[in-house]
Amino acid sequence: MTTTAPPNIIGKPQSAQRLSFIDIMRGIACVWMIETHVVNACLSWSFRGGWFFDVLNTTNGYVSVSFIFCAGAGFWLAASRKAQEYKSFQPPLWQYVRRLGFILLVAYWLHIPEISLRKYLLAAPDRQNILWICDVLHAIAIASFLALALLMLVPTLKQLRWVFVGMAVLFVFGAPLVWQLEPDTFLPRALGSYLSRPPAAAFPLFPWCGYFFIGSALTAFFLDSPDRRTFAKRSAWVGFVTPFVVMTFMWTGWNQMFNYGWTENWYLCSPGNVIFRVSGSVLLFSMLFLWQDKITAWSVLNRKPASWLQLMGQESLFVYVFHLMLVYGSPANLGMSYFVGGVLRPFAAVVLTIAVIVAVYVLMEQWHLAKKHSPNVPKRIIWTFGILFALIFILVTPQFADMAEVWAAQHFAGLVK
Repeated sequence: MTTTAPPNIIGKPQSAQRLSFIDIMRGIACVWMIETHVVNACLSWSFRGGWFFDVLNTTNGYVSVSFIFCAGAGFWLAASRKAQEYKSFQPPLWQYVRRLGFILLVAYWLHIPEISLRKYLLAAPDRQNILWICDVLHAIAIASFLALALLMLVPTLKQLRWVFVGMAVLFVFGAPLVWQLEPDTFLPRALGSYLSRPPAAAFPLFPWCGYFFIGSALTAFFLDSPDRRTFAKRSAWVGFVTPFVVMTFMWTGWNQMFNYGWTENWYLCSPGNVIFRVSGSVLLFSMLFLWQDKITAWSVLNRKPASWLQLMGQESLFVYVFHLMLVYGSPANLGMSYFVGGVLRPFAAVVLTIAVIVAVYVLMEQWHLAKKHSPNVPKRIIWTFGILFALIFILVTPQFADMAEVWAAQHFAGLVK
């Protein structure tokens, strides 16, 4: 998704400057996400310890936060330009709704546990419930639908930004109480998984939608600020200092102020942990804006890394889906985690991470160029793949699905060896 700057950017008119740093931030989150997933899937368990891995594991915890935060920022950028078109039910509204519907469809597709519908219907309940696990794309899509509904109801953007602040508080501070209710015990799994704690949901709406509304609200106040550099400097300081304050509260026992509702694990849904993690996104957001000119001008071997990251940010959905297919697999393929899961030494994991990043970027660039020069081609590819998969899913028997999985495992295992 591209982002275009709204009016009143200091020193430059709207048409003269893009808020490219938000695309760059999303691109950084994409690269970071690939590293996180490759390491989590393939690094040998014997190397998952020590101070270096602990630091790496902690920083990897910021990835999904930044990804959802950027989705919120992107929503506000679009809303600031298209609010009236949305409210008057013009074509941009239906284009956006279709995109959100497609994201939600892809989110569920990635979680289909069997290639055969009949095999899925015969599977044990635990296996069937994999389909309903709420993941990052689910959280982004639902938060976006909710934000769009609020946009339609709230009269002005100035009022809407405060409504988004309230929504952020609701999702962040309401999470321990919602988790305590255990919604998956009395709601159908298709609905309960959106609200329940792991493992019923990987990224439940409480508190993960909070990151979306924080990103959107921060972007709103940033765009409305008469001096954006001063705003960014102050935000950067807040983002830098906050983790130390939160951890000091935790170590001294002051974190008991967040000890209500479901608090079995501080790292899962405590408001203190949410504040700790989102501060990293606030800091990155602010620093990228302050250093935008230097970052975009920096070149390596006559190429600009910022342009690579910006492109990845614009095609973040493609990057997300394709890298998951490579690393973890999908209903249509076995991923590398099936063959080298938990066995690689650190150097091999680094090499594999770089290889996946390069592979994803090359294919993503071709996808972007196809969308730019032949917009109908990607649409036809998606429709063709979707229809073909639907036919296979409906027609394949459980026995054939089992045989195909065994053959694929044996064939690709031989290639790996």
